[in-house]
Amino acid sequence: MATLRQKTILALGLGFLCLVYVLLFLKPSDKHRWLPKDVANSTVFQLPKAALENLVIYRNLPVLNTTASRTNEQEDPRPSPLKDPLPLPSQSGCFPYLSELHVQPVPEHDCDQPYVTVNQAGRLGNKMCQYASLYLLRHLFGVRVSTLDQMHATLDKFFKNIVTPVKKPDCFVGKAKGISYMGLYDKLYRAAARAWINTNSSVIIEPLLDTSYHIHDFPEPRDLFLEHRKLIHTLFKFRDEVMKNAVQNINNALKSFNATYHQRDFPIVTVHVRRTDYEKHMKKLFNLTQLGKLYYTNAFEFYKKRLKRPLFLVVSDDPKWCRENLQAKDVLVIASKISAEDMAAMSLGDHHITSYGTFSFMAALMGNGNITHPLTTNPRYNLVRCVDSPVFHRVPRSDKQEY
Repeated sequence: MATLRQKTILALGLGFLCLVYVLLFLKPSDKHRWLPKDVANSTVFQLPKAALENLVIYRNLPVLNTTASRTNEQEDPRPSPLKDPLPLPSQSGCFPYLSELHVQPVPEHDCDQPYVTVNQAGRLGNKMCQYASLYLLRHLFGVRVSTLDQMHATLDKFFKNIVTPVKKPDCFVGKAKGISYMGLYDKLYRAAARAWINTNSSVIIEPLLDTSYHIHDFPEPRDLFLEHRKLIHTLFKFRDEVMKNAVQNINNALKSFNATYHQRDFPIVTVHVRRTDYEKHMKKLFNLTQLGKLYYTNAFEFYKKRLKRPLFLVVSDDPKWCRENLQAKDVLVIASKISAEDMAAMSLGDHHITSYGTFSFMAALMGNGNITHPLTTNPRYNLVRCVDSPVFHRVPRSDKQEY
């Protein structure tokens, strides 16, 4: 009898230890995942690799044809070899990426590896676009990147987390080869896709770059930016003084409403109006005329139909024109002379109305909520052609449409 009792106690003890082992060492996903009985009884549990074309974000690109026949799939689960021509950004104007692919980043301190730098010309909006474009190359393809002195100095003045290293001779050796952003993206995208196929692994360990490059144009892949909006938010954290002044500028505008930015019962839609030097620029670059009152009126109506009592706060390089043409009971103009404070103020909006420029787009991108953009049929203006996002809306700029 005592022997039976001892066996029972021993069995219960072993069972308890097994239970503790399961609770301590199984991953949470394993603890809570319900498996069919036949799978649970199997000694090996493996998820089949999804077809490559189902993991590729194309934005209006043709589907990558890598699916083998059903017979071939049964014999060899690997995707079939890539067929030329592989759809590329330079052919479509859009920026596809392999959404499930992870490229192991090359360590920034590995000075023997190639690197990428980018053009640093332009104002604040341009520099932010170029910096974010550069960072996305590292994020998506793992390449070493560095900024040039002037870009770093400008961004560091307004943002407190510019972390990409500045190009120094001791660790960014040799002359970089000039290339366009789209040209380099082509190379990296193709290399990543082939590495995935050849290794049959979604984790790429080998570096994708064998030459250093300098991007000489002004990249602003807006489709790619909107796909990675949360990541862009982490790249640019305004310095406390800039944000403090931006909030104060908003509060000064809201005094007539007996409200503040943090104490209000209505949504704020921020509006950017770019004028002064932009008329000649848009005519020369895109053969576009200046945005007039009607576009902004259309954008106001767009939000009034969807929001309850929205208030529109306008930032502009031409506040006089805005007061004469746009100001109303629900439209206020913020008086500011510092561009970074205007950008910070615009990013604080619940939703956004943009004009054409990079400053306008980046300011809205830095915020949350919806973004309106002027609709145009002008074929020379293709910066938002590939954008396909539920938060991005094209609003007519006139009654006729559309130059």
